[in-house]
Amino acid sequence: MTDHRFQRGSAPIELVMAIGLILIPMALLSLSFGPYLQRMVLVRIAAAEAARELVLSDGSEAGVVALIAEISRNHGVQASDVAVGFCGGAARPVTERPGSGCGPPAKGRDLTVTVTVMIPALVTPYGEVGNLTARASHTEKVGLYRSTP
Repeated sequence: MTDHRFQRGSAPIELVMAIGLILIPMALLSLSFGPYLQRMVLVRIAAAEAARELVLSDGSEAGVVALIAEISRNHGVQASDVAVGFCGGAARPVTERPGSGCGPPAKGRDLTVTVTVMIPALVTPYGEVGNLTARASHTEKVGLYRSTP
């Protein structure tokens, strides 16, 4: 018969390794998933609403930028984390004055708005770590039978 008094178990070591190598990374990933989804929804909504507003406001980019800033505030995102580009132009932060963009909308023309937002790569209980970028574009066609000035 063997003497079991001198055998040691490895359960405490396995428990520490399981918590450190499996449970903590899984918890951090699950904490990061919510802000990622929220900002993906934000970027899609902002692009669609901004393109529609650009068509309806006769090309007023200042109004579109204000709309995107309001949408980002409603989602709890700082305006400095959001950028917008018009008709293939470079995306500029919504905190800056809009540059030259699409110009006045002509009948039948396609107007495209691209919205970019920063997403935290990893959310921990101590703060956010790293950044990812989400981008969405939306194109609206100016009506062929609308009245323009």
